[in-house]
Parts: sequence; C-alpha cells; structure tokens
Amino acid sequence: MLVEKLDKTSGRIEVIDVLRGFALLGIILVHMTEQYYAGQLPEQHANFTSPGTIDQIVMGIVGIFITGKFYMIFSFLFGLSFYLQLSKSNGSVRFLMRFFWRLLILFGIGFIHHLHYRGDILTIYALLGLVLLLAYRLPDKYLLILAILLVLDAPAFLIRLKDVIMVPNAQNPFSNADQNSLLAYYNTVKSGTYLEILKANLAEFSFKIDFQILSGRLYITMGLFLLGLYAGRKNIFKNIELKKPFFKRLIKGSLWVLLGCILFSMAFFGGAQALGIKVSDQLQWMVGGEVYDIFNAVFATIYTSGLLLLFQKEKWRPRLMNFYAVGRMGLTTYLVQTVFGVLIFFSVGLGLLGEMGAALTFSMAIGLYIIQILFSKFWLAHFEYGFFEWLWRSLTDLKVQPFRK
Repeated sequence: MLVEKLDKTSGRIEVIDVLRGFALLGIILVHMTEQYYAGQLPEQHANFTSPGTIDQIVMGIVGIFITGKFYMIFSFLFGLSFYLQLSKSNGSVRFLMRFFWRLLILFGIGFIHHLHYRGDILTIYALLGLVLLLAYRLPDKYLLILAILLVLDAPAFLIRLKDVIMVPNAQNPFSNADQNSLLAYYNTVKSGTYLEILKANLAEFSFKIDFQILSGRLYITMGLFLLGLYAGRKNIFKNIELKKPFFKRLIKGSLWVLLGCILFSMAFFGGAQALGIKVSDQLQWMVGGEVYDIFNAVFATIYTSGLLLLFQKEKWRPRLMNFYAVGRMGLTTYLVQTVFGVLIFFSVGLGLLGEMGAALTFSMAIGLYIIQILFSKFWLAHFEYGFFEWLWRSLTDLKVQPFRK
C-alpha cells in the first residue's frame, strides 16, 4: 500500500511538491499562450493569439481547462505551506515575526518581478500572506466557512449585486478601458527600451490591484490561502490512502456542480437570447462572473483530488514524480518561466509579441517546461535549494545558507 512519502533528505511531503510542479505546468501554458501580456489588449491587436482555426481551438481548450484553475492550486499550496511551517514552530512569536519578514522579502522579489512582468503574483501573495498572520487562530468552523465564501468570490458577487440594483445600466468595468492607454502599453513591451518597459510596468501596479479587486481574484486567493491552512490542520495530505473515499466523493460532487454550472449558464444566457430578453452588462457580469469563479474552483478541486488519487497508484507515482523537482524549487521555476517569456515576446529579447499563434506558443510552453524538469533534477542533485529559494532563505535569516550539496 502506498501512502504519502517524505523526501528523506529534506523531510518534505513529496506529493505537495508534485502538486506544486503540476500547477506550474498549467501556469506556463496560460502565460505562454497569452504571450506574457497579462492584461487587456487594444482592440486592433485583440486576436493576436488566434490568427488561425487551430489557434482558436487551442485558446478554447486553454480557456476551458487551464486558465484560472492552476493558480488556484498554487495559492492553496501557499496556505498549506504556511501551516506546515507554523506547526513546526508551535505558533511561536518568533516564527510569526520571521514569517512577516519573509513576506516583506517576498514582496521585494515580487516587485522586481512585476517591473518586468505585470502579471506577477508574488506581490499579491506577500500582501495577502499578512492576513494569514491574523487568521491562523480562527476556529476550524469559522476558518472553513470564511475560506469557502472567499473562494466562491462572495464579496465580489455582493458588490456586483449592489451595482445591479443601484446602477442597473452600468457597463462591465473592463469594457470601457482607454484604447490609447492599452495601445501605448502594447507598443512599449513590443518595441520599447528596457527602461521604458520598467516604467510602464511600474505604472501598472495600481491597475493590477484594481483588477484583483474588481475581478474578485484578491478574495479568491485569500480564500485559497485559508483553505490551505484548514487542509493542513485537518492533515489532508497525511494518510491519503485512507482518504481515497473522501477524494472520490469530492470528484463526484465536483462533476455534478460542474454540470450544474453548464446547464445554468445555458438556461440563463441562452434562454434570455431565445426569448429576446436584453440582459444588462452589470447582470451578465454578476451572473457570468460568479458561474466562472465556481467553474474554476470545481476544476481545480477535480485536478487536485485526481492527482492525489493517482499518486497512490504504483504505476502513476513514478510518472508524477517528474513534477517533484520543479515543484520543490517552485519560486525559481516560476521566475525562470518569466525570463523565458520576456526574452521571447518583449523587445528586450526577440520581440515576438503578436507574431505567433496559440498552437505554437502552447507547444513552446510544453518544451520549455520539459527543459525545466530536466534542469531542476540536475540542479537539485548538486544544490540544496533552487537559487531563489536559497536567496529567500538567506535574506530571511540574514545569513548565507548552505547551497552546494
């Protein structure tokens, strides 16, 4: 019988790093097919990822099965990692202060990352991680309720509901962006200087925060942090073999919810169109946004539960262990993916933004990820940590950590 296993040299639960590596595969697939643009495109370049039929099919597959799902797994694991560190320290004040300092360093790393790629998530993680320091003592019951409400994007839904009632004819907040500003940013990353790109991304930081709030992603990410904390408390990743019935029920229930989302969307939007009923932008935004958030959460649940079940199978475990090394050095993997993207698409590299369709960039993403798998295995055979994990640890402790094995 297979159970969760520890890396004997590090004491890490292998399946957690495998799951993180799996999430990073989804992340590079999304970012590469979006050509590391991470934002609304100007109208004249709106379809640059899908010039052909095959590209449109690829973007459809990515949109349905990948976009918005894998960052949820990545965020869930951040909360889980917080719990694992917390449990080792017994919640001491010293640990909490160290974690606070650790988040400040993560924000610094993330901010430098943001200057090169405005889709950076590390700054958001660092800011929301502060909430974990306030919420870690919540009783299990309230922690779970709060986590679920946030993952389902309840705050954003209520805000949109208020707008539907108070301002029924208002437009979707993302539908009236200034085209000149959008085009200026596109031209900067496509053909601007390195300094111009840094300045443009610096100006985009406030817009990124606005997007996180308006889209509800800020609330969802916080909910996933709390859900990871809750899963850690309940030892979800221990004795997984004994929890197989639970994960099977979770998958079955998720599939029913997924079917419900599809049928509801068809009935609501299709029914309105068939009856000739005009649905306001605000109402579409409220209903469609909520269904989409649930849709993503359900898929993320299916992927996570399915991987945990497969990891218990003798034939599947060695295959899934290919995700282990890239997941163990997840911060380095994530940042190096951006290096690939910036050098391929931005003017500081090859400047190929808008020059390739999604079918090609999707294939490139798979190739680059395979290279990361091979490199990560080689790296961890010679070094204790990924480079940025080592840097993060050294800055946290204000002491150079052991690096070479």
